[in-house]
Amino acid sequence: MRQIFKGDRSSMRINAASRAWFFMSVAMLAVPVCAQAAPTSTDKTPAHKRPARQAAPALQTRPQAPAQPQAQPTSAPEMVEVRSTGIVSTGARSAAKPMQMSNSPLSDIAMVSHFNNEEIRRTPVHVTADLLRSVPGFQVDDYQDGGIAQGIGARGWSSESDGNYIATFIDGSIRNVYSGILNGYNDLNPLIPELLGGMTVISGPFDARYGGNYASAGSIIITTRDYVRPGISVTGGSFGRARALVTLGRRLNSHASIYTAVEGLFDSGYRRNSVTRRINSFTKFVDRFNERDTLRVTAQAYITGYGQPYSIPLSYIQSGRMSERDPRSYIDRGANDQYTLNGQFEHVSGNFTLDANVFVNKTWLTRSTTTGLPGTTNVQHLYLDDRYTVGATVDPYWKFRLPNGGSWDFKVGAGTHVDFARNFHQLGENNVAYTAAVPGYYGSFLNMNRFTEIANGAYASTSISPLRWIKMTGGMRYDDFMYSVNDTRYGTGGISHPRVATHTGAPSIKAALAINPVPFWTGFLNYGQSITSPDANTDIPVNSTLQPSKLGSEEAGMRFDYKPLNAHIQGSAYVTIDSNEIGFNQATLTQANLGKSHRSGYDADGAITLIKSKHAIIDLQANYNWVRARLVSTQTSFIPNVADWMAGYGVHATFPITDQKAIDLNVTHQFIGPQPLNSARTYTAPQYQRIATRVSYTDARLSNMRIWLSGIVFPGNRFAEDEWISGSTIYTAPQPRLTLEGGFSFGL
Repeated sequence: MRQIFKGDRSSMRINAASRAWFFMSVAMLAVPVCAQAAPTSTDKTPAHKRPARQAAPALQTRPQAPAQPQAQPTSAPEMVEVRSTGIVSTGARSAAKPMQMSNSPLSDIAMVSHFNNEEIRRTPVHVTADLLRSVPGFQVDDYQDGGIAQGIGARGWSSESDGNYIATFIDGSIRNVYSGILNGYNDLNPLIPELLGGMTVISGPFDARYGGNYASAGSIIITTRDYVRPGISVTGGSFGRARALVTLGRRLNSHASIYTAVEGLFDSGYRRNSVTRRINSFTKFVDRFNERDTLRVTAQAYITGYGQPYSIPLSYIQSGRMSERDPRSYIDRGANDQYTLNGQFEHVSGNFTLDANVFVNKTWLTRSTTTGLPGTTNVQHLYLDDRYTVGATVDPYWKFRLPNGGSWDFKVGAGTHVDFARNFHQLGENNVAYTAAVPGYYGSFLNMNRFTEIANGAYASTSISPLRWIKMTGGMRYDDFMYSVNDTRYGTGGISHPRVATHTGAPSIKAALAINPVPFWTGFLNYGQSITSPDANTDIPVNSTLQPSKLGSEEAGMRFDYKPLNAHIQGSAYVTIDSNEIGFNQATLTQANLGKSHRSGYDADGAITLIKSKHAIIDLQANYNWVRARLVSTQTSFIPNVADWMAGYGVHATFPITDQKAIDLNVTHQFIGPQPLNSARTYTAPQYQRIATRVSYTDARLSNMRIWLSGIVFPGNRFAEDEWISGSTIYTAPQPRLTLEGGFSFGL
């Protein structure tokens, strides 16, 4: 089995299936490229580090029938860019509209943040998860560990997780991995930032559709752009980083279009044995048959291979025993191949919307990590996750007017998500596999698991606004999980063959109230529940009657929106109680049930346009978060790797040179407070800062040419972003003091 992990896939020699998929994506353009071009229109418009554990024109929007309540698209809308003078100006973030009666998540009664394509593109991004750093309450860790998922924590959930507490949807389909290397594994690396039309982040489990499984801390809803015209982007940066993106787009006729994007990436990485190689192709076809019906089909092939430097002891760096750029092992590798086909159909007719989605994915993920202390016996973990995933959802929505001038809407939905998976986990010492005679210090040294997991969910939600200044929402969903597990475990007690066929499920409820008593001010109250399904690898084989973990969260908040100044302020206080906190046993580095937990905190976020003139546009944004996360068993039992507080500010400035030329400057400065490394808080990671900047020059006359330079600076402690503890040893993945990246693009 070792050859599975050390063979051609890890060295990025693309196999025949990968090549076939790549050429099939490009071939989808053959017909439109060879066909006569339709007239073009004018421009109007991003394995857990634990071993047990990523200005193109849009098609014209369909016309709205006058004097009728219109249902909104079910996905987060792509905000339209303003190009009245050729210079893009999007203003400060203020997209959420909690008083609006709509099927868009932007109308949720909750803390909602939205980023359009231009805001995404001007953000300095080294890894895709960097897009979340300015969301209030979100903590991002870059593990400096090749192509694995980055750490994403929020509202008191650990940043040492792989974002598995945040449900993530791309073009309508959930992308968390059910019962993967980590249950809910959430890799954002396959996303290409230039192709993202919009990203909406809901803090807390308060959306009936998007707030189900894995939505403990919130949900992320991402949409890709409907059209991207031909263009090219070339980037180079520190530590041997080179990236190229080529897009080919074609208008087929007045209502259909297609584009393909191909991304290539090579990155030597800051640390040794951290080379990443990637080929990523994405194709999207859109056909607006008429003003009511739209079909979107996307196909993606994501192929990446990477080294695994992993974390090293902080004391070894401080004593000079190891360089901060040294890896734990020079032989560890990983690979992640994904092939995805996604289809969306949307029907809008008066007060009715129907959104349907189908999703097919093939994933091959391998990884090896060494966890022993350097100079001692090295424990090497070998992993394989090989699976097919299929899913489908249907989400109808109705909106009505009430006789007194109010409004009422009703949304329902149902979906299924099926995984046919093969998981493999083997341990070894010094690159020699364990045998029954040398079991090491784990209960089992070889685990081969084949399983089928079927997740079915349904929800119903309604909102009513009897008067213009009040809105009430209530909803319920039920999630059911069926398992068929065929497991084989080799351990100190011999061979065991757990065979399990079971199902479990749980309901969850949502309730919210928003009032707008005076202009510009909106207050809101929220209650929501979410669940986490049992893991087919670690939970179900041990306890077939295990129920989903359920949590409840309460929130009270306030919003202020003043459009003339693009002024926006929102803040909320929340309390979340989790019935079964899932954390990590630091001695064995495996998942463990830590019992009941309690989180309380508050988030604040504000933005304003300070200057808007023909000479300059300057936007200011700031946020602050404070959180207290504890296990209920004792008030001194802290949840590790949760920062006590976070603060940050950002400045975006546009300086027009002419109507078609401009210089843009974007600066974000983050302060991350101290965080406990163990539950007793006898070890603490110190406060640190991170500054990211990007300056660019745009010339709209030259095919929207952009030239840019970006930098990421850690002015103080460079080890605290990714610190964790096992026993009494603190490990870290050091960040470089300075990372530079520059490039140019045309047409995008």
